[in-house]
Amino acid sequence: MTAPGPKRNSNLNTVSYWEKETYRGKKQKYKSHENFYYRGEIKIAGKEGGVQECKECKKLLPLSAFSTSGFRSDGAYFLKKLCRECHTIVQKEHRGARKKAPPKPERCDRCHLKKKLVVDHRHGTTEVRGWLCHDCNVGVGNLGDTLEGVLQGAIYLENDENKIIETLHKVFNEMFARAK
Repeated sequence: MTAPGPKRNSNLNTVSYWEKETYRGKKQKYKSHENFYYRGEIKIAGKEGGVQECKECKKLLPLSAFSTSGFRSDGAYFLKKLCRECHTIVQKEHRGARKKAPPKPERCDRCHLKKKLVVDHRHGTTEVRGWLCHDCNVGVGNLGDTLEGVLQGAIYLENDENKIIETLHKVFNEMFARAK
């Protein structure tokens, strides 16, 4: 006969998920939930007096230079990856691009699917490239927003130069045919 295990709470809503009992009654700890501090009455994820690098200007800045974003399960807010100064500049850039944008088409300029569209523009300017769905915009952005980045992705997928050129011509002609 086996010894009875630890008493388990069957109502999952009364215990925080990071305090739930696990194997052999040991409580699991989420280390990320131990790192927080208060900015006034707001609980902030991270260590007080810590620093973070801004994704845009690449400067190491104190956490107080960053605004809050979403929050995690223990109620602590995450900080944005852009400092307040860069965030303001980027937002101004987005508004300028949106004002210059041509009328919104029905379909994405890249995948030609009917989806919710966003303005795609060259970063650092308000020059509009077109209207893309979220997936296409993020995909191009993750490849560096450059032709070189997209071509590096193509070379990774297909290491045959002739096949890449052949596919490029095929896709180009298909997109040109749709535009007519």
